[in-house]
Amino acid sequence: MIVRWRKQHEYCIVRLYQDLIGDWVVTQCWGDSTCNDSTVTHTVTHSYQAARDLLKEINREQKKLGFRSAKRDEIQLGFDFG
Repeated sequence: MIVRWRKQHEYCIVRLYQDLIGDWVVTQCWGDSTCNDSTVTHTVTHSYQAARDLLKEINREQKKLGFRSAKRDEIQLGFDFG
């Protein structure tokens, strides 16, 4: 799952995914598109629900900071690595 927020030239992108060993990871990337400045963090959670809870918390924080959700059409590909 990928969620995006924007405020003028600032952006925040959050990706929620399960890695190859089964951990749920929340990756946050934020920065300013006018100066190619960005930061990335990765948070490993113990469950899908914990990752969703973190995403909800990030969503509340972004809205409080004045960011708006940025919609984009994407296709999520499913691969079976089992």
